[in-house]
Amino acid sequence: MKKKYSALAGIVLSATLLTACNSNTTATNSEEKELTKEEKIVKDQTGREVKIKKDPDSIVVGGILPYFSTWFVGTNSTKEIKGIHPNAYNAAENSILSKISPDIKKASTEFVKNGDVNIEELSKINPDVYFENATEQKTLDKVAESGIPTMGLQTIKVEDADPLATFNSWLKVTSDVKGGKTSDRTEKFMKEGEKSQKMIDDGLKGTKKSEKPKVLFLHQHTDNSIVVGGGNFFSEKWTEATGGIDVVGDDGVDGQKEVNMEQIYKWNPDKIYITNFTETQPNDLLKNKVSGQDWSQVKAVKDKAVYKVPLGIYRWFPPNGDAPLMLKWMAQHNHPDKFNYDMKDEIKSYYQDFYDYKLSDEDVDSILHPSSDAAKY
Repeated sequence: MKKKYSALAGIVLSATLLTACNSNTTATNSEEKELTKEEKIVKDQTGREVKIKKDPDSIVVGGILPYFSTWFVGTNSTKEIKGIHPNAYNAAENSILSKISPDIKKASTEFVKNGDVNIEELSKINPDVYFENATEQKTLDKVAESGIPTMGLQTIKVEDADPLATFNSWLKVTSDVKGGKTSDRTEKFMKEGEKSQKMIDDGLKGTKKSEKPKVLFLHQHTDNSIVVGGGNFFSEKWTEATGGIDVVGDDGVDGQKEVNMEQIYKWNPDKIYITNFTETQPNDLLKNKVSGQDWSQVKAVKDKAVYKVPLGIYRWFPPNGDAPLMLKWMAQHNHPDKFNYDMKDEIKSYYQDFYDYKLSDEDVDSILHPSSDAAKY
């Protein structure tokens, strides 16, 4: 039986993550590191102990794409972010974060060449800390060997691939790295996530399985490729947390998988959610614009139940600071008869309370209907 998604799991999970040690990485004993009064030791999510500057004011974010937004949520600043991966830059440039904290647009992308980290270009930025996906062991080793303090962060390797728990664990790392007084959003984020989940759970009480929609996440998509999200991935967690059935994961598919239209027809989902990692928009499916693919036979398309996942501080599909809003948004689409709040008001209230930022109607519309440009790179 699949575990039920729970925001509360993040509290326990965060502590577990930060003490876990990757079997391919040897933790360094802090006693072996000579520290100056301006340095400290922090532990990354692979179990490595890393010597860094006590109050870093220059960081670079590599293949761990969403992390730049975590830094903002934890520190209320993006001025320290001197470099981000080009795959993340377009999301940043087309997000509301670029208005709230425009320093993010000053970040360089030049350190990534042909998809790989270029040490010469990275050294020009001279970051105090470099953040990378924990699964990118070769990159972690290469950057660390160059003398740049390097932190590995977990993503879908987190137990249950829980987006809220993952984001909370990143906030804890951010607090450890930045030091001093970080934003109170770390605790506030988890409380808001728990509150949103409880509201949804209460609203779904008594809901039969036959009343739950079959959900499919279109993760990446072109006229030549259809990549869906399945079990043990963020798609499964969002779906189960909001009263849906993960039709892909339930069929035994884990992570991401490329499929054909025949498989889509067999699944025949009631709802389709399109992530911001693809330029595809709902109308591309609803108006059957995709060359070589006939989506008109799919129930979700017939019912016009095809939705583009919003983009606020960052893309709402992976771990992000707007995760409590993602829960509410998706629950309302999955069960419009049970959740009748005004999502625009929910977004405005959250941003005012959480980011101390007053959104205009145009801002909210840009969050709910993100441009395809945000997926380009």
